[in-house]
Amino acid sequence: MTQRAARMATFGLAVSTLASLVVAQAAHAASDAHARAATTTGAPWGIDTVSNVQSGNILTQTKADLGTPRFVGRYLIYSSELTSGEAQYIHANSVSILLIDDPNRSFTSGAADAEQAIAQAKALGVTKGVAIFRDVETSDPISATYVSAYAAAFGGSGFVAGFYENPINGSFAGAFCSAVGADPTLVNRSVLWSSEPEHTGSNPIRSARPAFAPDVPGCANRTAAWQYLERGLFPPGTWPNVDVDELSSRFTRMLWA
Repeated sequence: MTQRAARMATFGLAVSTLASLVVAQAAHAASDAHARAATTTGAPWGIDTVSNVQSGNILTQTKADLGTPRFVGRYLIYSSELTSGEAQYIHANSVSILLIDDPNRSFTSGAADAEQAIAQAKALGVTKGVAIFRDVETSDPISATYVSAYAAAFGGSGFVAGFYENPINGSFAGAFCSAVGADPTLVNRSVLWSSEPEHTGSNPIRSARPAFAPDVPGCANRTAAWQYLERGLFPPGTWPNVDVDELSSRFTRMLWA
């Protein structure tokens, strides 16, 4: 009788444990499904351009030909830099600004490049919490040292270090992942803007945008934005001088609104 009672108690404990595991697994699956959904929905559509959107009539043409963007990517440091007047014009049109930094192709001093971008942002009156994306092309000689130094220079600035990058081709993914391996806190101190996959030849109008699904480096990261189609790869036609992008709704606070 005692042994039978013990066996029944053990059986009851096993059933209870199994039920708990099933509930936990179901909750975990629901959480995973929610996380996946968050990456494919709620992604505001926008553009980026090297042109002054006011003097070049870019914003007006984009609205007419492609649709109204939620944001426009413009350069803090570049040959055609964002001016205070252009920023006011963009904001007056109820459009936010995604800030880009492109000081050079040498990548010799991450700290100096970051400090220059931060100073320019402050001079324009950019609000705190906004991200500044360092442009990294596939042929650029970026290193883990540069990535770490660039991100570190943003500490205490009130702004967020970002990188426009190709996670498939070029040196960025290796450099970034090496930097993250040396200092995992870098993941939460930076955001990425992926240029892959490229939807070559697809329709660039806002209503035809794909679900938000950028490629990412093979290590922990926060990929906030995706340039899914460059102007040079649009289908034949007369288009404004812009690339088209999406931004995860989780990171809209990093736009200059």
